[in-house]
Amino acid sequence: MKKLGIVEGFYGGNLNFHDRNSIVQLLSKNSLNYYMYAPKEDPFLRNHLDLDPTPDWQSSFNDFVDLSSSYKVTIGVGLAPIDKKHANELNKKIELFMSLGVSNFSLLFDDIDQEFSLPEQLEIFNRTKSSFNNISLDFCPTVYCSELINKDKDHQDYFDEFCSIFPKDEKFFWTGDEVISKNINKECEKVLESFDESNICIWDNYFTVDSCPEKLNLTLCNHIERDLLENKNTYLINLTGMPRTDLMLVDIFGAFLSNSGIDFADILRKHGVESNLIELIKIFDPAQKIRLSEEEKKKLHDITFSWFHPLKNEWYPYLNRLRKGE
Repeated sequence: MKKLGIVEGFYGGNLNFHDRNSIVQLLSKNSLNYYMYAPKEDPFLRNHLDLDPTPDWQSSFNDFVDLSSSYKVTIGVGLAPIDKKHANELNKKIELFMSLGVSNFSLLFDDIDQEFSLPEQLEIFNRTKSSFNNISLDFCPTVYCSELINKDKDHQDYFDEFCSIFPKDEKFFWTGDEVISKNINKECEKVLESFDESNICIWDNYFTVDSCPEKLNLTLCNHIERDLLENKNTYLINLTGMPRTDLMLVDIFGAFLSNSGIDFADILRKHGVESNLIELIKIFDPAQKIRLSEEEKKKLHDITFSWFHPLKNEWYPYLNRLRKGE
């Protein structure tokens, strides 16, 4: 199955199940079929694999999976056995999510501050595959983009070993040249030339704001090279944790993939963006070096005090910074 959709995989907060259900329904309307549940702030997926969420939460998650199935959207779960002492708890957690209707999993070894070892990670990965032959399982390495390769010798050695010993028939995630890449194209996979490009799964952080909260990237997916998508089995965009913005991003990604010619302004308007702000939407394009005129700064100032909408409440920190010329 080709997986096209989203990741709930950001830092700084979690969506609620009402938000998740709304996203699933909009994914379906956009012919997108995959939702990876992997929020960094869910302790039961990372630091506390040995503990389980409450029965009420499990019931809500099960309802979420059932709803998604009715809309033909597959729910995957990203688990991060980053603490060695919890590695043995991984099977129990997979069994729990399987009981809630999940059969797609990702093992995430990203953003590890402590000592990391690719052979140990692969041992966990292979052991998990052997224990569960009826699940789909993929892998996110500790070095998941080009900029991390040269972070230090440990990262360089890890990446060299990854290219050497990671199974060539397994799927793994890559974010491009950077953690938050401004361009996703074939060039950003050159360092992975020993791998089949169909097995390189894209985790696209372009829209994600948790790592750079003073900036919001917003275009009609101008950063994605269409040719790259042809041979991709998995392409997921990471959300922001801002519910109104995330619904907009689903429509944006869906419109881009369908190549239907939907006007970007119409998508923005549908989601409540004020008309004067639509005229200034270039300020959210990271590919443009924007220097606002005094007239544009004044317009932005007026927008922040005249536009009343839930979306404005999510964007206020960005708009406030921009109107001050920062």
